[in-house]
Amino acid sequence: MQPDEAVYIKNVPDYDYPRVKQALDGMIGAMPGGWQAIVPGGARVLIKPNFLKPAPAQAAVSPHPAVMRAVIEGCIAAGAGHIVIGDSPGYGSAGRVAEACGVLQVAREFGIEVVNFSQSVTIEAPPGFIHRRFEVAREAAEADVIINVPKFKTHAMMVLTLAVKNLYGVIVGRQKARWHFQSGRDYRHFARFLLELAWTLKPVVSILDAVVGMEGNGPSSGTPRRLGYLAASKNMVSLDAVAAHLAGFSPQQVYTLIEAGRMGFTVAAHELACIGDPLDGLRIRDLKPAGQMSVEGPAFLRPVSWLVNRFVTTRPRVDAALCRRCGICLEACPAQCMILADKGPVAINTKACIRCFCCQELCPEGAVHAHDAFGVHLLRRLGLEG
Repeated sequence: MQPDEAVYIKNVPDYDYPRVKQALDGMIGAMPGGWQAIVPGGARVLIKPNFLKPAPAQAAVSPHPAVMRAVIEGCIAAGAGHIVIGDSPGYGSAGRVAEACGVLQVAREFGIEVVNFSQSVTIEAPPGFIHRRFEVAREAAEADVIINVPKFKTHAMMVLTLAVKNLYGVIVGRQKARWHFQSGRDYRHFARFLLELAWTLKPVVSILDAVVGMEGNGPSSGTPRRLGYLAASKNMVSLDAVAAHLAGFSPQQVYTLIEAGRMGFTVAAHELACIGDPLDGLRIRDLKPAGQMSVEGPAFLRPVSWLVNRFVTTRPRVDAALCRRCGICLEACPAQCMILADKGPVAINTKACIRCFCCQELCPEGAVHAHDAFGVHLLRRLGLEG
């Protein structure tokens, strides 16, 4: 096992700042070279949080301000030359999201700019990747150091959104919709894209805020769930593998880990070195996922999917009582299958839907849910959902 596969983890029951800072500094300090190895003197640093939409810190949509403060102070203490916080949110600007969750106030205290990614540049992927190049935010391409700060959340498309998925935010604006549409219903292809993008960018460290994560209708409208830890690693896949394990998921249940295993990464948590607090007290077994079955239904029925597809798949559904007709889902939909009539809630053309769940992810009212068809419930009772 290579040293950079190690995952560092600390039990952090709440966002009391001295406790958060002590935990983060302890994890980074245990890495070879500590903060100075993470952030060389004079380095241009991009801190990339998960800024999905404007929401207060207690909603658990974005990393907590206490975690971001600890990251910023670590970078400054190491001698960073220039620090920016940046992202391309699903809707709203990075500044708006930062203001809503309390990170903007922290950034201003240190004179740090929060940037909304708007310009793309081309970067080349490593040899052997399926994708040869990526169009990414200029700030990400020009940074000497990228520090990846994901939030633990469930995800209707990828099952979990953690360190690997968080780097999707360097794709600017509507280009995200293009990649969703190109991947279509092939979630493994999209997972491969995420892995190759993340590994091309190669953040120097990923720091997961799992003190309070999100379960249920994630990644934007779920229920906050206290998980009680911070974790960090120089290896995004290792971090995701351990976080998934602690949440009760096997590597075969999370698309990015399935593809990572195929690419040769270590995805079994028991094969990874975990340094810090014991994992036993942090593991939970009742985390509520955003969707509980593959959107394409169980494998044994896929040869006749044309016949039974509508009865055994998971699809987005609109709650008419919650829909406010804001139109955000229409703008976000890569397949352009959302319909807003003169009256009533948004409707979905299910035949055109590619089930990327962008509508569910970005709905500010939480009106869109991952809905299991009745056949899903039947197959689950029979133990045939895999």
